[in-house]
Amino acid sequence: MQPNEIHALIQLLDDPDEGVYLHVREQLLAKGTSVLPALLESRETHAQCEEHERRMDELVDGLHGAYVHNGLRDWFDSGAESALEGALWVHKAADPLLDMDALRASYEKLKRNVWLELNEELTALEQVRILNHVLYDIEGFTNAKSGQPDPKQALLGEVMAECKGNPLGLGILYLSLAQDLNLPIHGVNLPNHFILCYCDEYHIHHESHQPDNQTPGGVLFYINPFSQGTVINKAEVSEFLSHLELPVDEKNCGPCGSVDIIRRLIGNVAYGYERSGHIRQAEKMRELLMFVETGATETPSPGPSAEGGDSAEGGTL
Repeated sequence: MQPNEIHALIQLLDDPDEGVYLHVREQLLAKGTSVLPALLESRETHAQCEEHERRMDELVDGLHGAYVHNGLRDWFDSGAESALEGALWVHKAADPLLDMDALRASYEKLKRNVWLELNEELTALEQVRILNHVLYDIEGFTNAKSGQPDPKQALLGEVMAECKGNPLGLGILYLSLAQDLNLPIHGVNLPNHFILCYCDEYHIHHESHQPDNQTPGGVLFYINPFSQGTVINKAEVSEFLSHLELPVDEKNCGPCGSVDIIRRLIGNVAYGYERSGHIRQAEKMRELLMFVETGATETPSPGPSAEGGDSAEGGTL
């Protein structure tokens, strides 16, 4: 279908006859996501017409929602291991016009810059110093300290474009680079403040028993991507949890999977939209969270990170 035909169909969305609208809607939905740019443009130019906007929203939500859900289903089917891919789909859910291929290309360039500095002889701390040097010194990434929660601070494309993010946004970028460069760095679902940990992989996979109220034995040290990649020792994390009157255990300070991180990301973005008054966007994110919960193979945890209750990512270490 040619662009002028698409625009002609879009013009018919204003027709008061519901039968005409349903016929046009069926034809546009059959074209898939290729018509999204034209629909979004038309929605902006008809912002004062409530009926047109309602019909547009229905179409956009139908097309875009199905596209994002299919992408996330593929992510789950592949094992849901890549935090990068999960985060890309969350950003796509928030921004239908996001160019995912362009974002992947930018990420690959950044990854190559880190890879060129690494070698097999480096110690764990030296590897982290290299990551920190490239991200914070050369590329200029910094933390976004603002009083008002902003969903953009967690979305991967915005973090990369602005070289700025909240703990979760910077943490997912840092983690993605580490994952793709085969560094044993994992996310940590620390309440109120997302951090990372560098692990002894053998110890992690073969440890049979973890003593009560101790950080997981396979964790060598923690990393705070919101603070220029500062290395945090186990005692500091234990103290942080004790201030919150929470147990020092695998759930609160052990390595977590990418599905847990993506759940937390969606909750964080939803919270940012709510606090900034974008209620409809927040509702979409909550619906996406429900979809991810049902798509996960593990039982969803009822804690705050799954529901977005700590989405301000405010804690300090």
